[in-house]
Amino acid sequence: MTIEWKEWTDQTITDVHGNIYLHRDLYEGNHAQLSPRAMSLIENGEITDQITKGFLEAQNVQNPYIQANVCKLIVEVPAMLVARSIGKVTSSLDNNEAVNDAADKQGEELIDGMGEVDDLQNEAITQIAKNSKLELEHWSNIVQRQTDGGLVGVPWIEGDNIRMEFKSRDVYYPHEDGLGADLAYKRTIDEVDYIHIYRERTDGKNLTASNMLYLLEGTQMTQIEDEAEVKRILNKTELETEYKGRSRLFIQYLPNNKTFMNPLGVSDLRNQLGKQDEVNWRLTQNGIVYERNGKPRIAISEDTFTRLEQISIDRYGEEMGAGRIDHRDLEITTFDASGKAMEVIQIDVSQIGGLAWAKDLMKTMLMETRTSEKALDFYIDSSSGGAVSGVAKFYDLFVSISKAEQIQQEYVYFLKQLFEGCLWLANQKNKLIQIEEPDIALNEMVPVTRTDLVTENLPALEAGGMSLETFVRRTNPGASEEWIMTEIENIEMQRVSVDSTGTTTIDEVNDNRDAEGNPITTVVEEE
Repeated sequence: MTIEWKEWTDQTITDVHGNIYLHRDLYEGNHAQLSPRAMSLIENGEITDQITKGFLEAQNVQNPYIQANVCKLIVEVPAMLVARSIGKVTSSLDNNEAVNDAADKQGEELIDGMGEVDDLQNEAITQIAKNSKLELEHWSNIVQRQTDGGLVGVPWIEGDNIRMEFKSRDVYYPHEDGLGADLAYKRTIDEVDYIHIYRERTDGKNLTASNMLYLLEGTQMTQIEDEAEVKRILNKTELETEYKGRSRLFIQYLPNNKTFMNPLGVSDLRNQLGKQDEVNWRLTQNGIVYERNGKPRIAISEDTFTRLEQISIDRYGEEMGAGRIDHRDLEITTFDASGKAMEVIQIDVSQIGGLAWAKDLMKTMLMETRTSEKALDFYIDSSSGGAVSGVAKFYDLFVSISKAEQIQQEYVYFLKQLFEGCLWLANQKNKLIQIEEPDIALNEMVPVTRTDLVTENLPALEAGGMSLETFVRRTNPGASEEWIMTEIENIEMQRVSVDSTGTTTIDEVNDNRDAEGNPITTVVEEE
């Protein structure tokens, strides 16, 4: 059953995806406009929100609206861990020399136009990743997924360019029978508003992709029936394409925290507005109290003030000096009958209250969203002191890492499905390219030194539980594919050289030492 589009309003999006705009405002830090209490203080001039009111007004109001955007950190901590862990994408199939030779005969321009084909499958995968600018997308994809509660991806082909595109959740509208989905875009072309619907439907054997265009007048949608006009506006040569033999949708949807009650997923920031508002309110209230009472004040007797005022009148005249005192004259004072001249009054701001309550609310938000306190450097035990071991750091971050590993697993599956769709499209243009779900290398989520990487992986290599290629890739996660292949060849050549010299290890050749580690010296006899 397909969707009958008739109107387009904010409610159209909210009915399917919930209040995603609220969660985006929480992440972006637009909290003042979400809080009636804050808006009331801003309207009364007691505080200002520089973001919404501007810098000039913020200069004239001393008390700012103070925010501690915990929502932003809740989303970005897992994104930071997962994004840095996604490594290179490579084929899961063995390199086929016959396929490479056949590709050379076809013409290298079918792949990337850079010399002979060494590995057709990997070159095709690399080209898709480059076209998609994939390395730049991981962090934003994971942030958007957690904020909105879902993420959309779809393979796309324009001429010979095959790539994957990522979309926010609010464009995705699945069909009730599970056999299709619509992607709905609001577009303005030549100052006219349209709704562009991209639809995919499958009958279990073949897949049909179609494009429809609706004229948007207010909230009403009217479909444009003239195909030639639609092609002109959308700049397309065809509006409908049938993919024979394709039984699954190209469109992929990745829900966040999916349940039976919420099959499209929910935002990680759901139900956090109240606590975030209270944290901001407590910090702002404390700021107001400090601004009014935290500055030192000087109390002097009436006689002292009268004497200082007279000095000011004598110095500046009646008009300028009356009612004023010069702070430089405070060194000249008289004592009252009890011997008191003046005293400095200042409250202890640590006793204002509210900060402990705000901290408890922050902890509650972190707990509900499975975020480690240590990951935010929010709670620091000053009594611990000294260096912290790597194992201790791991357990400090255990909760966040556990959450990030789940996100990583789901995100990798999502990417593999998109690559499979892209390779399916590539296979239609070049049968030498095979359809597969490629391997995606995973790096450490927490930064690790190269020494630790070698120490961790070397035993497995020496025991035969890890291939040389895997060892080189894991110990050099940022290296290019060409560098890795060259390094493997160099190591294998060194091994051959070591075997021919009869030396036990490579280190002995490199360091010019014997088996006991002593330097090898050469004695030259004189004739």
